[in-house]
Amino acid sequence: MPDYRQQEGVMVTLMHRFKHQRLPRILAIKAQVDQGRRLGEYDRVFLEEVMQDAQRNIRKVEDIPECQHMFIQLVGLYKEIIDRAIENEKRA
Repeated sequence: MPDYRQQEGVMVTLMHRFKHQRLPRILAIKAQVDQGRRLGEYDRVFLEEVMQDAQRNIRKVEDIPECQHMFIQLVGLYKEIIDRAIENEKRA
């Protein structure tokens, strides 16, 4: 398989998984912390797994601008969630 086709396949797989599995859960967690709720253990583990997966996969797609943009947005969203979760913990 030519390299560009392999990259395309990786990108499609990662984007699909992110859009249909990861992003809905991440947005639900963000909504919870935005409402002042604390992160549960399941949420923390999920976010950690998402970030570890992102770190592993960024090297596979570093030449694909669409994926780079997605990863940058993911990191920003993760930071927003963690910052808000820390605020919520301090208030608890």
